[in-house]
This record gives sequence, C-alpha cells and structure tokens, in this order.
Amino acid sequence: MRRSVHTPARVFVVVTALWLACSAAAHADGFVVVRPRPEFPDPTQLAVRYHNVDITIRDQVGHVKIDQVFRNLNNRDVEGEYIFPIPDGAAVSDFVLYVDGKPVHAEAMDAQEALNVYKALVRESKDPALLEYAGREMFRARIYPFPAHGDRRVMLDYDHLVEREGGLYRFVYPLSTEKFSSRPLESAYVVIELEADRPIRNAYCPSHEVDIEYLGSQRLRLTWEESGTKPDRDLVLYYSLAEKAMDIRLVPYRPDTGEDGYFMLLASMGADEEIEVTPKDVVFVIDRSGSMKGVKIEQARDALAHCLQNLNPEDRFNVISFATSVDAFAERLQKVSRRTTRDALRFVESLKAAGGTNIGEALERALDVRSSSMRPAFIVFLTDGLPTQGESDPQRILAQIGERNSSRVRIFPFGVGYDVNAVLLDQLAFENAGSPSYVRPGEDLDSRVTVFFDQVANPVMTNLEIRGDGPRLRDLEPHALPDIFRGGQLVLFGRYRGSGALEVTLSGLVAGRRRSFQLSTSLPRRETRNDFVGRLWATRRVGSLLRQVRLYGEEPELADEIRSLGLQFGIVTPYTSFLVDEDQETPRDPLVTSAKGDTWGGIRQLHTGGVDPLGANRFAGDLSRTHVLDSAPAPSTLGAPQLQEATGRVAFEVSKKVETLASAKSEPESREGSGVRSIGGRGYVRAGGIWKDTKCPKDVKTTEIKVGSDAYFELLLDHPDLAQILALSDHVIFQVNGRWYESVPAT
Repeated sequence: MRRSVHTPARVFVVVTALWLACSAAAHADGFVVVRPRPEFPDPTQLAVRYHNVDITIRDQVGHVKIDQVFRNLNNRDVEGEYIFPIPDGAAVSDFVLYVDGKPVHAEAMDAQEALNVYKALVRESKDPALLEYAGREMFRARIYPFPAHGDRRVMLDYDHLVEREGGLYRFVYPLSTEKFSSRPLESAYVVIELEADRPIRNAYCPSHEVDIEYLGSQRLRLTWEESGTKPDRDLVLYYSLAEKAMDIRLVPYRPDTGEDGYFMLLASMGADEEIEVTPKDVVFVIDRSGSMKGVKIEQARDALAHCLQNLNPEDRFNVISFATSVDAFAERLQKVSRRTTRDALRFVESLKAAGGTNIGEALERALDVRSSSMRPAFIVFLTDGLPTQGESDPQRILAQIGERNSSRVRIFPFGVGYDVNAVLLDQLAFENAGSPSYVRPGEDLDSRVTVFFDQVANPVMTNLEIRGDGPRLRDLEPHALPDIFRGGQLVLFGRYRGSGALEVTLSGLVAGRRRSFQLSTSLPRRETRNDFVGRLWATRRVGSLLRQVRLYGEEPELADEIRSLGLQFGIVTPYTSFLVDEDQETPRDPLVTSAKGDTWGGIRQLHTGGVDPLGANRFAGDLSRTHVLDSAPAPSTLGAPQLQEATGRVAFEVSKKVETLASAKSEPESREGSGVRSIGGRGYVRAGGIWKDTKCPKDVKTTEIKVGSDAYFELLLDHPDLAQILALSDHVIFQVNGRWYESVPAT
C-alpha cells in the first residue's frame, strides 16, 4: 500500500505566507513559532513538553482530542503563533487555553470583534488565545504571553470523517509537526479507540510501531507511546470492514424536537470481486502554458502517462493540450489499444510549456468530443488553474461549461503547483459532480496519482439519485451526488423534517443497468449522541457558501448565513473566530446533591463512546468522599444508585471539590454579545450575566427551574446531554422538547 500524502497544495499557499510573516526558522505547519520583535529579534523556538492525543472513531467519524504543553526557553515573555493542520472538512468543536491551571474555553464571536478584544487583552498583558480563520484547511491560534521559562497548555477538539480509499478506511493524525520542537518531547502518545457497526476485517499502521488490541469483533484499541522523541511522520491507520453488496448507513442527530434534525448517509459497494466495473469515456486535458514550465509540466506529463497506462481495455479516451491555442490528440474518442496508448504517450511526451492559458476553450473542446452514450464520461483536467487567454473570468467559464455539459460529464481538476486557482478548480468540480485533487512540487507524485486515478479509473455506480419516503430530507451536501468508484463511497449530509419510519432508495447505473438499493430505518424525534453530524453538515454548508462568496462576491445574505452557522456551531470562518478570554467565567459543572444532603463537586460529560471508564463502584466511592456545601433541600429520589443508573446512559466524572466551587470568583460583568459557546450543535450567547440559546425568541415565556431543586435534577437525569449546557452558569435559558426553561440560582 502506497502512502498517500494528505495535505494538498492549497494548504501550503497559506503556510508559505505565514512563514514569511512569522519566522524564517519555521519550515512546516502544525507548530508554535515565536513572533520576533524589534527588541527581541532572535528568540529561541518553543519546546513541546508532551503531546497527548485521544481519538474515538465511531460511525466513521473521528473525534480528536489534542493536549499539548509548550515551554518557553527564553528569558522573557514571548508571543506565539500556533499553526496547525486540520483535515479537509473537519469541524473544530473546542479550543482551550489553560490559565493559572484552569481551563478557559474559546467562544465563537464576530471575527473583527474577537480581533479587537484580542488586541486589547494583549495590551493589558492578559492571557488570550485567538483561533483565527487562516485559509483553507488551516487554523491559527495567537497566544500571549508564553511566560519566560514557563509552560502553556493548549487543548483542541475536532471531528472529521475518516477517508475511504481502495476499499480501506484511512485515518491520518498529523504527528510529524512535532519534529520542529526545539527539544525532544518528554512524552507523547496517541490512543485510537475504533468502534465499528460491522466486524473489523483487519487493521494496520504502516507509519509507526503500535500496539493494536482487538476488544471484540467490532472494537479495537491502537496505542503508540514514546518518550524523549521527536516524531517526524504522520500516524496513519488503515482498516477494513465486512461489507454487503451495497452498504448504506444513516446516522441521525436531532438536538430538540422543536427543530429540524441532521443526518449523515454513507453508501459503498461491497468487496472488489463482487463489483462489475463500468467501461468509461475519459478526456484528459493538460495545460502546456508558460506558467507550467519546469517541474510542473514534468509532473503533469508523468501524471497523464500514468493515467493512460492504467485505462481499462473497454474504455475510450482522448487527450487535449492547451496554451494560447488548443490541440487534440484525436478528433474523436479512441478505443484503448496498444497502438493508441503508445501514440498518445508520444503526444504527451512532446508537449512543451509556452504561451497563455486558455482554460475555457480547452474545456469546451473536451466536451465537444464527447459522444452520446450510456457510458459514464469524465474529464481529467491537469492545470495550474490561472486563465489568461480567451475567456479569463472564472464566473463566465463556469457558466459556459454548465451550459455545454448537458450530458453530465464529470470533471476532475488536478491542480499542479502552488499557484493553482483553487476556488475555480473546486467550483468546477463541485458543479460537475467531480472532485479536485492537488499535488505540490516535490511531493510523491506517483502516490498522489495512484490514489486519485485508481478511484476514477473504476466507476461502479454512476448517475446517482436518492429518494426518501417518510420524513422530508433537505439541504443536502453535496447538492450534486458524485459517482461511486471501486473502493470509494458516497458521503452525504443533510437535514430532515419530521420523524418516524424512513425508506431511503439509492439508485444509479451499474454496468449500464439501472439498479436500486434500499435502506429501511427510522429518524428520531430527538437524538443527541451524534452531535458531530450537525457540526459536519454545517461545516460543509459553510464551505458551499464560501465558494459562492469567493466566486460571485460577498452578498449580505451569504455572509449572514455563514456568520449564523459559525456562531451556532462554533465553526471558524472568515466571519467568526474563537476567542479565549481569562475574564470570562470558567464554566463550572452543575452541582449534584444526594438525598443525605451531600454535595458532589460536579459532573462532567466524557467523550467515551458510551463506555463508563470509572465504573459504578468507583463512581459511588467518589460520591461518598464529597462534602456538605449547604443545607438546601435535596431531591428524595436522587441517591447514588440512581446516579449509577444514569451513568449507563452517559458517563460522568466527579471533577471538582466543593472548596474550589466555594472560592470561585463570581462572573464578571459581561460584554453584550461578547461571545457564543457551541454545545451539541446549539449556540448560547452570554449577555447581562445570562447564557441564552441563540434561537430563543424575544419575550419568550420560560419555565423557571432552580439550581439544585428536584425538578432541576429530574430534568438533568432525563436528559444527560444538558450537563454541558447547565455547566455554563447558574443562569441559563435553554430548550428541551420544544419547551423553554430558565435555570436560576437557588436563594
């Protein structure tokens, strides 16, 4: 198995800019670089004390929790830029900076407001961290100060979909960035808990020496741990699952009965030997303009040669090259044979880079050679993506292609080099049911092209359509369904209205015949376990909106929707950022009082995939060692046995001592609209000392519920997911099953 390089070229465009802005000593993304200042022009880079990662993969979504401590080796305070790679389409759910040993969570807020607050806090020598939008697939956290010879602890949580390629699932964690630490790490570990809904066929890690422990047919644990190390490779896990001829899965999420739910649908064909590959028509379009001169044209020729040599015997193909003018290998599609392949390779080898870039005419010519057929048809488009001849307006190019492409030819752009117009190529793929790929100079081209073309070369189900009988499915992402290739799968996110039985029918062409596959399932009125689904849908929705903004300009409606989704789901966008402010109240946990009047220090939901790591006995033992805080009336039905039963639904951990809560400072006066916390796909705004659901109507009538009362605990035990919401403050306005509640401090 060749290793596929994960980070595409467009990420490096961002990183290169940050190199120049931050430090000449930096060589890659995913590290902290100290910002030089006139009075301190040559600071020592930070050392990483430890790098700990806990990952849970469930329903093909990885929840990643990163915990790092950085040490400042300088004799003075410094400001650092924490630059880290996030997988394409991932959704950041939390960013935490530790201040005086206490966690301070980031809040989503308007980007300009966050920047203003950040600057003010820096001037006041406080401890903020701003997580900014820094371009595609890249985030940046400014942290100040890193105290002289002191440590800073940073924690980051994100969710992302595990890639599936070549019939295998591939999970990558970017561990290699730690090789830029100024000293070896004292310790580092990565633990991956995989929970599948089918038997795990096999799993292996080609990048590191790891321990893989099978915990049953559908569960395993991977562990990697080292001390005194400088990791220099990303950790890669491959695994495969037992599959049916067509495997369709649907994962729902609905935070409240009074609003729409969200879903993730995954569909893939079965084992390779059961798949009949459909003959296809392919037109390869290669850019030979002057901007491709040097390494780029060499890479493009090599990539195209690989594609030509790996066509299937029943395929048809053509090759078109373009610069200022457009030239074709043949006037019509050619059958694959030893002669046609040899002649096409000679045509490709003769290409020289010179002239302008006539993208529009080249794509139109490629569409013209397409003859009507039941075969699936693809355009593989290798370019640096900068149109300079003919039609150069990306909007007009896209419009012209859309008008000509009535036969639904899929377009797969292949961007070469750092200067690709990723917006144009992404939109070209998005509007024509394809997907973009990118390769940077110096990258292992053979691996990139192998992964790319092995998927495109073998279509198994095309012209997909989906229908749902039951609750209404809407707001699908992506809008145009892509084809399913051998070893690949359909990944679809959307929203649903209503609840109850649902019959999903997925139909498409398999070997030229229309086939349909069904999934019978049920969409719940309320389902809170899979909150990542709403966040990942919102992330993809924001991506679609940003493509429109970049291509067609910033319309107020688009900006408003992006900002609204960013604030509700805690997504970093050009319009929202995460701000950490030590003046905010550190969210505490809701107090739990026993029938005997004992008060336990608090409970905090753990992300454990439904497994209680504490165990009932240890949980009860922890409860017995707590202290009496006050003599407030206790619920008569909430003893230790009931709480132990509650841990069967969600894991809780005793997390604070009463003395800590009693001595905690009161919440300072809040700035109106100063920030929004995203919890379980719902946004909560802090204003006037009250945390309020962002969807709460004005002048809403609420049911008042006192903290620590019987009703408070009954509601908490009936809905354990409320723990994180009630932990915000003693005073929160929230919704449950369409009903609005307001928690208030006990008098």
